[in-house]
Amino acid sequence: MADPNDTNDTNIPMKRFFILCKSLALAYVREPMVVFWNLIFPVFLLVIYRFVFGNTNVGGDNFIQWVVPGVVVLNVLSFGMLGSSAFMLQMREAGVLRRLQATPAPTSALFGAFMSVNVLMCLAQTALVIVFAAAAFGWATSLKGLLLSAPMILIAVIVAVAVGQCISSLSPRLSIAMAVGQLLYFVQLFVAGLVIPMDMMPDWLQKAGRLLPAYAIGELVRAPLLSGELGAEAMRNLALAAGYGLAAGFIATRFFRWQSRA
Repeated sequence: MADPNDTNDTNIPMKRFFILCKSLALAYVREPMVVFWNLIFPVFLLVIYRFVFGNTNVGGDNFIQWVVPGVVVLNVLSFGMLGSSAFMLQMREAGVLRRLQATPAPTSALFGAFMSVNVLMCLAQTALVIVFAAAAFGWATSLKGLLLSAPMILIAVIVAVAVGQCISSLSPRLSIAMAVGQLLYFVQLFVAGLVIPMDMMPDWLQKAGRLLPAYAIGELVRAPLLSGELGAEAMRNLALAAGYGLAAGFIATRFFRWQSRA
């Protein structure tokens, strides 16, 4: 006769996973800097761009139509490279990771919950940016464009979080991780073609910018949202994004620590 407790035992890992997800999500939304940079700042950017560059034409599209996908990717980069990196280091410095290591929950559950929460938070923030742009400025795209952009946004999240965790794994302190993350973020903000058209930059800077991860994921997201197609450089950008994601993920895993260095 089957043990009635067997069913409950099989549900325990899933319950632990959802508890971890809930705890991580609550910790994120209670962090004022996460709320500011990922919910308020992108909306503020859109308002500024609308009133400063509203009549500018970029590649046949008005500036707001062109820049919304770039702001979406900037938001993903901010959350992945700054938010998730800082969050992991805060948990390490506070001893939370060490305590989690001592619990019955497997390591895979922790990292699965961490990635799941990051993906869901980024998708929610992306929806906020798109809904605000549509409601406030009449920004629009096709259903096909939205469907094609969804997996591209997911790829962008994975790459950004991988880079962020690479930074957190290599950084001895939170202050260093934030400095490195902000440097990489603001460099890509200005030279990766997210909010400033590439043809406004000198040739050498355009060539350098096209090698950055933000350019690759930015074009993967922008092309379907603007044209409903993946674009002529889709395979090149997918390969570049995958290369950065795999390299950053390998380094993050190789140098991950449960506790701060003594």
